[in-house]
Amino acid sequence: MQKSSWITTPLLEERPRPNVEPIRDPSRWRPLALAWTLGGAALRLFGLRLHGRADSRAVGRLVRHTLEQLGGLWIKVGQLLGMRRDLFSADFCDALAILQDHATGFEFEHVRRIVEADLGRPIEDMYEVFEEEPFAAASIGQIHRARLRSNGVLVAVKVRRPTIDEIVHKDVRFVGSICRFAQRLHLVPAMRWADFYHELSRTLAEELDYRLEATAIRDMRRNLREHGVYAPKVFHDFSSKRVLVMEFVSGVLMSELLRVRERDPQLLDEWMTANCVEPSKVGRRLFQSLQRQLFEDNYFHGDLHPGNIVLMRNSRIGLIDFGSVGSLETDFLELYREMQRSVVQQKYAKAAEIFLLLGPELPPGDLELCKNELVDFMRSWALRARTRGIEFTEKSIGSAQSQMAAILARHKVPANWSFLRVIRAQLTLDSSLRALWPKMDYFKATLNYERSAARRRQRELLETLGYQLETLIDELPRLVHGATEQTFYELEWLRRRARHFSQTLSKAAMAGVMAFSVVGIATFIAALGVLLICLDQTGVSLPTSDRLNEYLDYAPRLPLELWYTLEAFLLVTLVQCWRVYRRFGEPDTQGGYRII
Repeated sequence: MQKSSWITTPLLEERPRPNVEPIRDPSRWRPLALAWTLGGAALRLFGLRLHGRADSRAVGRLVRHTLEQLGGLWIKVGQLLGMRRDLFSADFCDALAILQDHATGFEFEHVRRIVEADLGRPIEDMYEVFEEEPFAAASIGQIHRARLRSNGVLVAVKVRRPTIDEIVHKDVRFVGSICRFAQRLHLVPAMRWADFYHELSRTLAEELDYRLEATAIRDMRRNLREHGVYAPKVFHDFSSKRVLVMEFVSGVLMSELLRVRERDPQLLDEWMTANCVEPSKVGRRLFQSLQRQLFEDNYFHGDLHPGNIVLMRNSRIGLIDFGSVGSLETDFLELYREMQRSVVQQKYAKAAEIFLLLGPELPPGDLELCKNELVDFMRSWALRARTRGIEFTEKSIGSAQSQMAAILARHKVPANWSFLRVIRAQLTLDSSLRALWPKMDYFKATLNYERSAARRRQRELLETLGYQLETLIDELPRLVHGATEQTFYELEWLRRRARHFSQTLSKAAMAGVMAFSVVGIATFIAALGVLLICLDQTGVSLPTSDRLNEYLDYAPRLPLELWYTLEAFLLVTLVQCWRVYRRFGEPDTQGGYRII
């Protein structure tokens, strides 16, 4: 559970609650109403073009306002359209990226009926306090704050709208008709309308069933704990398909920080000082976490906009709203990881070839021109990314990859929806990184991640080897027929020793430090003695004591070449001992010593 010492002081006053309106039954004429609204938007768009004012930003605002007016499924339609940066301009996609679900709340009597019907108990039996006024509202559901009676934990209760199933079902059929119509007429074939419709249906199916979101929160909470990022606890006993109960994560939303940063920077500085929040540290933690979600967990938060990032004391962060969580196909993930490594290593031709393979298919014809254009773009972007004073948007990896996707679209290479989801996650995070870490160097940040990932892989390998050794020893008594009782005891002793395999590694390293320090000291003394012998036998008078001169006289009279060779050997041995000593003495992430 979230510790009270993590909770920050408030930055803004409590945000206004949504208005509450009666629930209306879905109209059977809804398809006509949708056609009327969309037709009106099309006429306004035609008017903009007629008067020469149909620039990308104006068109994006018009589409966004229309979709916000329709709400529900259409918010998801806008978000999916905004992901197609390979087909639409950056201004148009940026306008859709800030889509907001301006939904009103619904009456508490519906909330009570749904909660009690799904859980089979009165609200008063489950909750000590249950705020009747909704804390937030969207087209699919709304959130109430409450306090559990069993443990007194403050929770967020997410309740689905009573009529949302029927509304979404009708709207999905309407969108399906539009997609089939566009596909038959070959309108914008690069849009791949069948894939668009499949992605929309999948996303809505996941968001309408809160049990799926509860599972996503549980899995992400386990993964994010390793990243130092907090996620709410889900209370499955109080959740169902239409009700989701999770811990209420207290703190300051990143969106609030951005608003205050524009209006009152001094107030923001005072708040960050009082709560020990270091912006660059928060930015690095967010970037590292997304990299781990993508490449190590293969389970990532797909909507990291500022409203889903919670800031806490001492630069801690939390994530909320896990309705958009995704994973990638293994083959795609391997290609994407290798492409990122190639970019960081400045192997742009290799990165371009891999980037072409990320799509679902390659069109016939020569793609050498497309590859050359990708290489030229990556070179120019890499120069900007390493240059100080350049605007963050120009050196952002999300922005770079969206422009690379646009290059593919110009050459008729289709984009992969998995890749578009990754771009969306990176671009939504960029709005926070721009404020937190404006001097971010993508190449250095990625190299730092690769080093830490390599250390984690090494540690996991050692743990796996220890586990396999323990398992093998566990199986030996059953594999060895007729083993004596003494043999069994010996195997049991080995099994117990195997349990501490990973712990003894650091002790072995400490022994190595001690051993090589002794060998190094002895080698140093021997090298010093041989040096004195060489100087003495060449006739150099040394300011030494009589006792030392007597010892030097006992040294055998060998050819000077042999003494010089021995001296060189001792010096090389001394250098090697020092290098191995330092290698053994390097601390690993678990506080022990590194094993070579």
